[in-house]
Amino acid sequence: MQGSLFIISSWVIATYLMIYQNRTKKNLLYLSGILLLISCSAYSIDVFSIEINISYIIMIFIISYKISLLSLREQIIHFFKGLIIGMTYSVVTLLSIYDPASFIINEMLISSVFVIILALFLSKSYYDKLRYITIGLIQGEIFNYITFESIDFKYIIGDLSWFDTLLLSVLILSAIKYLTKYRSRISLRNRNLLKS
Repeated sequence: MQGSLFIISSWVIATYLMIYQNRTKKNLLYLSGILLLISCSAYSIDVFSIEINISYIIMIFIISYKISLLSLREQIIHFFKGLIIGMTYSVVTLLSIYDPASFIINEMLISSVFVIILALFLSKSYYDKLRYITIGLIQGEIFNYITFESIDFKYIIGDLSWFDTLLLSVLILSAIKYLTKYRSRISLRNRNLLKS
C-alpha cells in the first residue's frame, strides 16, 4: 500500500517521542513536526494547475530553513549535490516504468539504494548526507513532474510513495551510521583486549 511505510514509521517515531523521550523543547518540536507531516500527507492542493502534496510543501520549507543557516558557498554546493541525487532518482523512476525488471525489484528500494550510494560518495558528514538526500529527492520529484506532464500524465508532486522513498533512504542511511559506529566500538574493544 502506497505510503504505508511513511505512515507507520512516523507513528512509531511519534509514539517513541511521546513516551520515552524527555519533554524538551527540541523533542516537542520534532513531535509536532512529525504529527503535522502525518496529518497533511493525505491532502494536496492545486497551485497553477499543479497538484502538490501539502506535506511535500512543508518539507520544502523545513529543508529551505536548514539550508538558509549555511553560508552561500555551502548552499550552492548543497544545491548541486542535491541535483545529482535528484537526476538519479528521476532516471530510476522513469526506468522502472519501462524496465521489465521493475516487476521483480521494488522501485522504492532501488531508488533508495542509488540515492544512498551517491550520498555516501558526496559527503562524509551524516547530516550533510541527510540534507543532500532530502534536497535531491525534492528536486527529483520536480523533474518527474516535468517529464510526466510532457506526456499528459496527471502526476501529484510529493505523493505518499515519495515519502516512502525519503523515509526508507533516511532509515537505511541511519542504520549504516549506527552499524559503522557499533563495528568501530567492537574493533576498539578487541584492540584494547589484545593490548592488555
